[in-house]
Amino acid sequence: MFGGNIKSFARKFLPKAIRPYSILSGPLRGMRLVTSWHDYPAAILGRTEHALLQWFANHLKQGETWLDVGSHYGYTALALCRLVGKQGRVFAFEPMVSTAGYLAQTRLLNELSQLTVLPLALTLPESFELRQLPSVRGMVDSTLRTAPWQETILACRLDWLWTRICGQDSRIHGIKIDVQGMEIEALYGMLDTLRSHHPKLIIEIHHGVSRETLLSVLDTAGYDKRPIAIEPVSGKEDELLDDHSYVFTASGNADSDSDH
Repeated sequence: MFGGNIKSFARKFLPKAIRPYSILSGPLRGMRLVTSWHDYPAAILGRTEHALLQWFANHLKQGETWLDVGSHYGYTALALCRLVGKQGRVFAFEPMVSTAGYLAQTRLLNELSQLTVLPLALTLPESFELRQLPSVRGMVDSTLRTAPWQETILACRLDWLWTRICGQDSRIHGIKIDVQGMEIEALYGMLDTLRSHHPKLIIEIHHGVSRETLLSVLDTAGYDKRPIAIEPVSGKEDELLDDHSYVFTASGNADSDSDH
């Protein structure tokens, strides 16, 4: 908590101007990212999500289709695009329209023809609906109790949307979900898609999300309820920790490639 307070205090003094930056280190070094020092300093420095990016490097293949649900400024979308290559596809869902626009600029700067940016939240409605959620540092965050601004976003369910945007190839090899407390809604809205394609799932779990309900939804979708921690914490291997990412695979298929 003390460390978090220091970071919050230091962030107040960081530049808020959003512009293109070259990522300074790490596996994405040299790629361009449109963001700000205030909103996402760790991405500019290349000092974030190392374990997740290493998992991607070990498990993704050229030509695959991945969904980045809750893409923010697109740091993980850059990693996915690099790994699936020009023959693959990455669909980045970022509900905050302004941030999705910056992600579209990042797409252009890096010449990522394999990236499709969609300014949408994936939740539960039958088709489209508008929602208002708190926003902070370029993202909507349902875990916030108070926020200076409520962002109006467009939401829909993946089960309704996917056949309308997937083109001739409906396969999905993997889905990364980081939706700031809306994990269960997102999963409920993609149950049919999960049952049909059995993509690998990487879910970052946030404060206030019922672990019991989350695992029950995954079980309903045909997934093993035993998660694999992207970044294990000693002594807490059996817990689903806040702000940590976990891999879930289809039951009976620990390394499903969704090739069917």
